[in-house]
Amino acid sequence: MLRTSNKIIAIYLTIGILWILISDRSFEYFGIGDDSLVFQTLKGIGFILVSGFIFWLMLKKYEDKNEKYLNRLKNITEDLRHSNDRYTVVTKATNNIIWDFDFKKEQVLWSEALTRLMGYQQRVNHSNWWTEKIHPEDRERVTTKFDAFIESAEKENWSDEYRIITESGETKYMFDRGYLLFNKKGKPIRMIGSMEDISDRKEYENHLEELNSQINKRVQELAISNAELEQFAYVASHDLQEPLRMVTRFLSEIERKYNDQLDEKGKEYIHYAVDGAQRMRILILDLLEYSKIGKFDQRKENIDMNLLLEEITLYNELALKENNATLIWKNLPTINCRRTPIQLVLQNLIGNSIKYHKLEKPTTIEISYTDLGTKWQFCVSDDGIGINPIFFDKIFVIFQRLHPKQEYSGTGIGLAICRKIIETQGGKIWVNSEEGKGSQFYFTVSK
Repeated sequence: MLRTSNKIIAIYLTIGILWILISDRSFEYFGIGDDSLVFQTLKGIGFILVSGFIFWLMLKKYEDKNEKYLNRLKNITEDLRHSNDRYTVVTKATNNIIWDFDFKKEQVLWSEALTRLMGYQQRVNHSNWWTEKIHPEDRERVTTKFDAFIESAEKENWSDEYRIITESGETKYMFDRGYLLFNKKGKPIRMIGSMEDISDRKEYENHLEELNSQINKRVQELAISNAELEQFAYVASHDLQEPLRMVTRFLSEIERKYNDQLDEKGKEYIHYAVDGAQRMRILILDLLEYSKIGKFDQRKENIDMNLLLEEITLYNELALKENNATLIWKNLPTINCRRTPIQLVLQNLIGNSIKYHKLEKPTTIEISYTDLGTKWQFCVSDDGIGINPIFFDKIFVIFQRLHPKQEYSGTGIGLAICRKIIETQGGKIWVNSEEGKGSQFYFTVSK
């Protein structure tokens, strides 16, 4: 394509030649012909006017075209400036290191965050520079993965986590990701991406991993310890019961055989000894039961609480009659739970309500419930002797009794069993009471 200056010269020569060939003949045709200076001057002026007019038209067209081009170039330049301004603002606003990898030049352009986060001053460098800064233990893995990604060019997005060495020699964890750009032939030519400092997150993850490891180790130690304690409780309960049976049997034999030779004091001593042995046996059995809590092999099942309470009522029929107590409930829900644990909880709570009733009047024990959305909340309420609020926490501790054994029987383990069962099943148990005005024991179970 001819340049504009060459076009003008070519047109000028063409016009000059045509003017020489045409002008003389044109003047002769009209009978004008003269070799005088005036005639030649008129010819020259005519040439200048014609060629000037043509050049003026050409220049005007060129100026219009050039003006459109300059306006377009100005708009493109302005857009590029705005785009570059946005890029600069974004690189300043983010803590990420923005990079631009030109594959043809094998050159990487870095944002100013490179200096801010890593201390390096180089803003443009060879691609090998980045490779050399990767931690030696991660370098081969990262570069192999990156090269394989570029060679396959099957995807546009690449990402990886690795350690990098800063200018000061500090090691930082980075999350690096890039977006691949292709030419019209589908060949990758550039990759633009960002590098995020995730050192704090990695430190937190490593701390959590170490903490989980310690917790798992502790859980294993506790499991071994619990297994040993359960074995000890089982062996101790069986080994202790045998001598207690012997003590009880021989004391009973002494009382039977030498009853007529014993005075009232001797009979009283034997009675206390037998009673103490029997209470010790009950205590051992309760301890054995307490050690088994949480080891139920039953699967969860749908339990109609109304039917379960009918069974408990039959089981406690004699105790209810002897203590003039009434057990009431109405339209209780069906829950999904292990049957034996929930039955033990209700049995203990109802048993306590029967035990700690007022002697002067009949007692009523009511079981009610509240739907809490994800849990069922049950309440075992009575109008018995009640509990002083200062003892609310104490009553759920194993072997803690509020009354002498002469007044109320028991080993002080029932409520401890209830709490261990409920908490093992993921629920809570608590009490609301006032001396002389009855008690309300609440517990929750998951739906």
